[in-house]
Amino acid sequence: FAADALSHAMEENPSPASFIPLELATALLNLQRLDEAREWLETFLKHHPEELPGYQVLCEVFWEMGDFDRAEAFLETCPEELKNSLAYVLIRGESLSHAGRHSDAETFYQAFMNEYGRYDAVLRALAGSYEALENLEKARELYSEIMNQCRSCHTRVDLLVKRKFADISFDLNERSTKVLELYLSLTQEDHSNRPFYFQRISGIYAAMGNKEGARRFHWFARQVTEGKE
Repeated sequence: FAADALSHAMEENPSPASFIPLELATALLNLQRLDEAREWLETFLKHHPEELPGYQVLCEVFWEMGDFDRAEAFLETCPEELKNSLAYVLIRGESLSHAGRHSDAETFYQAFMNEYGRYDAVLRALAGSYEALENLEKARELYSEIMNQCRSCHTRVDLLVKRKFADISFDLNERSTKVLELYLSLTQEDHSNRPFYFQRISGIYAAMGNKEGARRFHWFARQVTEGKE
């Protein structure tokens, strides 16, 4: 429906300077009409070469096509004044990751941070690269850094970052009070995943030798799973 409405809008407003092609291409991408989406995006970027959202969506089209080399070559055509922007760095790194080039993505993110500083969004992306490379210790260090930055600025720690840190710590066999407290916090913030968190808490209590706590949270997990809470 959205694609049809936007196509009709294009017929009524065929101006090459319009932003409708970007919206239409996004709708076509969601419908997996990839060749049509690509054509509209190429038209859009001819008239708006400074608009990074166009590069993002066209890269998503190439990723869906599995044409990662083409995505990489296309990103090289981005105007020089955009290449040092945070948005471009994230798109380029994501493209490398989609191509399975996680080591290249790591190097790319590191080079950007060495020159421009440690932005949370880049730290998250780099942590994802480390996870893909199975370097869980380095990934955990980065999630810890993000959490510490949030606390120092008195801002709320993002739920996904908190869960990533807790899950990686658990996978690395850490059964500490710190990880326990994180999972307890997550049970309050992320109700849909409470059975998983309760089981993790049960496992941590068991490792600590607290059999009663382990039994109690195993029971909580079962009750929520069965819809009895």
